Amino acid sequence: MNFTKCQLLSFTFILFLTLLFFVGVFYICNGGQCLGQFDTRISSTADFDAFVNGRLIPHQFNESDLNKLRKLDLEGEDVFVYIHIQKTGGSSFGKHLVHNLDIYPPCMCFEDKKKCECFTKNKRIWLVSRHSTGWICGLHADWTEYNDCVDEWFKKNDVNSRKRRRYHFISFMRNPVDRFLSEWQHVQRGATWRGVRLHCNGRSATIEEVPFCYTTDNWKGVSFEEFVSCKHNLAFNRITRMLADLSKVNCYNSSDLDPREVENTLLQSAKDNLLSLAFLGLLEYQRATQFLFERTFGINFIVNFEQRRRTHVNRIAVTDEMRAKVIETNRLDIYVYQFAKDLFLQRVKTMEKLLGYTVDEYFDHIRNMEKEKRRDDVELFEDESTQDAEEKALEWYPSKTKKKPV
Repeated sequence: MNFTKCQLLSFTFILFLTLLFFVGVFYICNGGQCLGQFDTRISSTADFDAFVNGRLIPHQFNESDLNKLRKLDLEGEDVFVYIHIQKTGGSSFGKHLVHNLDIYPPCMCFEDKKKCECFTKNKRIWLVSRHSTGWICGLHADWTEYNDCVDEWFKKNDVNSRKRRRYHFISFMRNPVDRFLSEWQHVQRGATWRGVRLHCNGRSATIEEVPFCYTTDNWKGVSFEEFVSCKHNLAFNRITRMLADLSKVNCYNSSDLDPREVENTLLQSAKDNLLSLAFLGLLEYQRATQFLFERTFGINFIVNFEQRRRTHVNRIAVTDEMRAKVIETNRLDIYVYQFAKDLFLQRVKTMEKLLGYTVDEYFDHIRNMEKEKRRDDVELFEDESTQDAEEKALEWYPSKTKKKPV
């Protein structure tokens, strides 16, 4: 076959562009580890710039990542596992789960106990959280600890009720700058979380791997400058670490690994695990969070969530320099938050499209209509004592606390 001079030039030019592309991928992926990391790193850099400028860049998600609609059978195999990330508003959400879910039988809470008893009619545990089972896998257990521990715990403590379990991991998140500042304030008031196990690959982290940032019993009164100066401070990029599989970077002893490789691995792992979560809520979107939970699982809350206008962080004087320091030292959390925020908002839009109505329409009309219908259906069969019990249950919220019978 004879080629013209023009065809040869075109072929040579195309070959040159192809080689240039692969050379670029090789360089950006630090030795050509994988093409998948190419898109992730470009997106992460763009996410960081967008966060600084108050914007959000859309990501490409699969349908399975966005549509998490599922029918639960809490008497069957289904169990919620709540990953509670510190200072994200997670305690309030955790209390909603035990005090505010319209579920029968409801969790029973007692004045002299920190934990509530959350069982199905057949005495099966349906929720793993601080306020129900307690910290069965360690104080503020992360994704790594729960995946290593939760099934083993059930095999030992729930032997007779189920042969198999299907775990639905759920979590709650917050703007990482506000979260970090809130943690600083919390530690400044005397909190330490000294009891965390930091368990990974069959053992807990040693004091040499994760030294304390203080020498006394706590870090009460710590200044912002001291707080951000301790390189071992677990507040840095806490969201990323809580959601990632830490075994991929040799847990808390990654000194022999390339720091850049460790960060990229943690980031990608946290994003992958975010996609696998059955539910993710955001502090800044209380109404949409409630809508997404109720419509995803088919379980309603009794009292609607409230969006607080002010938090403890709003009451402290934060300078531009302080905010810039938090942003710089929590880059991974910013990448993850931007990814998670877009995932959350796209999940909400997907649910709205699937159901044919918006979040506002749901709360303004649909939810009340469904509530009235359920009430009408119940009234066909209930007697006066059932009505009294239902009214009494509503009075329990938000504490739903009773004195333990003697």
